[in-house]
Amino acid sequence: MARIVVCGYMIRYPVAGMLFVFFHYVLGLARLGHDVLYLEESGWSQSCYNPVRQEYSDDPRPGFEIIHAVMAKFGLQIPICYVNRESGQSWGATWDDLKEMLKGADLLLNIGGVCWLPEFRLCHRRTLIDLDPFFTQIGRFAVEDLDEYQMYFSYGGNIGKSDCTVPTRGIDWHPTVPPVVPEIWQKQVAANEQPIVESATDAPFTTIANWNAYGGIAYAGEYYGQKSEEFLRLLNLPNHTTQPLELALSGASSEIQTQFSTEGWLIRDGGAVSVDLSTYQTYLINSRGEFSVAKQAYVKTHSGWFSDRSVCYLAAGRPAILQDTGFSDWLPTGQGVLAFSSLEEAVDCIERVNTNYQAHCQAARELAEQFFSYKVVLPRLLETALTTNIPYISSFP
Repeated sequence: MARIVVCGYMIRYPVAGMLFVFFHYVLGLARLGHDVLYLEESGWSQSCYNPVRQEYSDDPRPGFEIIHAVMAKFGLQIPICYVNRESGQSWGATWDDLKEMLKGADLLLNIGGVCWLPEFRLCHRRTLIDLDPFFTQIGRFAVEDLDEYQMYFSYGGNIGKSDCTVPTRGIDWHPTVPPVVPEIWQKQVAANEQPIVESATDAPFTTIANWNAYGGIAYAGEYYGQKSEEFLRLLNLPNHTTQPLELALSGASSEIQTQFSTEGWLIRDGGAVSVDLSTYQTYLINSRGEFSVAKQAYVKTHSGWFSDRSVCYLAAGRPAILQDTGFSDWLPTGQGVLAFSSLEEAVDCIERVNTNYQAHCQAARELAEQFFSYKVVLPRLLETALTTNIPYISSFP
């Protein structure tokens, strides 16, 4: 088994949706028997968010407390370390101990490219996992350290193919997908420990979304946007179906919320849904399924991106009706996952799921196990990252 340093964004921003992005890697690697260290750095001043107080500071302790509670809930015991890059202060281990851990690690797995310290170079085998295809490649993320890795993976499963317009920057991006630990979604409803049952017929299709995230961007004379543009294209969808549709939104103005409510969408506070893992899991599990668009840039570039949130719905046995980013090129669709590109196709997908709902729930679980389970995703990723021959270059003083 390997000694793996995982870098992510759990301490700085410990809201449930973001936390699960990285926690599935940490929990999955540990359950596979690997020796895991979780390491995060501050990135910038006032970067630590307290979801209870809804305020930012330089204090990582609220994030530490949340992560320790989550790991205790799932029986996980691994070192958790944090470094303030400006002050040099460390939590969870001394600087000297951290350097020894990095030096002795078989692999540094930087998920999302939101962490970078020069000391990472002490680990001679470093891998980047791109969560935001197109935005990473044009320099929105991982700008300072993009050349510091020997292996690159991306949730953009189509990057490098002729019909995908995400620039490669001369890098060979290996396709990968968000891992999920299905058993933590299937055994119980997180809030009340009751067995999972099929969703009520009047339950809404839901999704949890940041309305405009970090904003759109102009590149090579064209504009590439976020989810807001794509949701607006489907504004009057509720007028074409009797199926309740609910958006748990963060960052949407009161005017936008009113506009969607007027058209028949149910609107909920995304922050309240994501405040802790139990609330988040219960919300997904009690949904009839997921209905969601993707960031405009993912769709426009035919990136093949698939959501780390959607894999949680699937693992919970909830079908997902999703705007196609090109993932239908590599993922079987039509049962459990249905892809749409227009309002008319979205209506048709909703009707197809409701006509044979239990079959779609079963198909969703099967897709989670076959394509997204940590038992499938992580061994494949590690085999590539750990066995590829790379030159050993010690670039840290």
